[in-house]
Amino acid sequence: MAAIARLLYLINQYVIHMITLPTRVKATFLKLKRANSKYIEIKHIKNYYFVYQSTSRWDKEKKRPVKVPLYLGRITNTGIFIQVKTRKQREVVPQEISETAPEVDAGQKTLETAIREEKRYKHEPAILTALSMNGRIPMSVLGKIVGLKETAISLQVRKLEKRYGIKYLAEIDATKFGYTQFLVTVEFLDTMPKIDELQKILLGDARVQLGLIAKGDFNLAIYVLAKDSDEINAVVGKLRESIHHKSIWVTSPLQEGYGFVPLRTEFLDLIKDKLLVREYSILKELIINGNADFSGIDRKYNFDSGRAQYSFHKLKEQGIIKRITISMHNLSIRYVGIIIKTVIDRDMYIENYRERSLLDIAEDPGNNLNAYLLVDDIVSPDGVVLFMPVFNDGDLEHKIESMSDPNLGIRVKSLIISNILVGNFCFRKFDNTYSMQMDVLSEIYGLKIPQRIDYEETGRKKKESREYGRDIRGLKPELI
Repeated sequence: MAAIARLLYLINQYVIHMITLPTRVKATFLKLKRANSKYIEIKHIKNYYFVYQSTSRWDKEKKRPVKVPLYLGRITNTGIFIQVKTRKQREVVPQEISETAPEVDAGQKTLETAIREEKRYKHEPAILTALSMNGRIPMSVLGKIVGLKETAISLQVRKLEKRYGIKYLAEIDATKFGYTQFLVTVEFLDTMPKIDELQKILLGDARVQLGLIAKGDFNLAIYVLAKDSDEINAVVGKLRESIHHKSIWVTSPLQEGYGFVPLRTEFLDLIKDKLLVREYSILKELIINGNADFSGIDRKYNFDSGRAQYSFHKLKEQGIIKRITISMHNLSIRYVGIIIKTVIDRDMYIENYRERSLLDIAEDPGNNLNAYLLVDDIVSPDGVVLFMPVFNDGDLEHKIESMSDPNLGIRVKSLIISNILVGNFCFRKFDNTYSMQMDVLSEIYGLKIPQRIDYEETGRKKKESREYGRDIRGLKPELI
């Protein structure tokens, strides 16, 4: 009877606990339970939602099995499951759970240790956001934003650059040169061309900025920059002549809504006549390395001292360079999914889904990357295409399921990118308070925008270079 009473008590406590969990945390946890054949539990400690698998081991001294939880990761308040970082899963023994308070074996880590490890990374989102918004931000200003001293923030940035394989690049607005972005999708009806041949063909046209192999309704997605319909038709015609396979090609003009496709350096040769020599040179250098030293560019091209820096600020004032940003290339992403939402009932879409759709894009998922890499409005047919980084199996399906209500006025399709042939995405942590979606939410739906951080504010004059030298952000070279 005591055992039955104990079981009923535990079930009752579990039900009460699940009711008090935040809606998104609960939904994610239930999804994990369905996907996991093992028994998993969730524990709310110090504003963290920890997920662990219940296991046991035989205690020789006590001559009975004792409970040994295995730490799996945590769920953020927004419902994002962040898996444990180490490849080898860590065993943790929360003292609040173990009634017998078993001794911790060698190699096991307590839940408090896991919390301390999470705190080690607490500045990462803020730092990565600042670098995404202004890759050349002075370390003194970044330190003030994050709340660390200049020496400490410099060390943190160096560590993050190494950990995530951070590259600096210029975000350039090609519309300033009269170009429009087009999405070309190709469905091959019999066999696929050889990948190396297809890649060579796409690389041969400087107007192609991104080429993706996909699994789903189409096999190839191409982002092309063209001045008008005549030029995009010429590009598509040339590509079709080179790719001798039965196929269906669909071309749609896009309006950039969130994120951007990094430009290839070859594209600059198409607009060279619209730029001064030094403007062309600075753009080329910053596409390759957005954190390049201006004085080094002056020396490389024999410019007068200060001309590269002057050209950079002039291009920013003209809106040609939106910002210097970052892209992280060492991420545990399983794949990038494509979600295509087509509006089939506009009145229903506006009434039941538009606000939610904007919130979905602008919301911070609570990790070191935005929820979407790229979001573009499709002009024809009316809709939107989203590129979603997927960290865990089932995340894309869960997202599609949340969009599949027939009352939303949309039709949803999804694909998976299996290969990138040309170009790349920008993997960054954009500050969504500056997003177009947040502006629309504020103007139309009355959402209050949080106070925006001024990432361009210099705070004070930069220190003069010391004997060891510093880069444009005030960082020491690789001496740390």
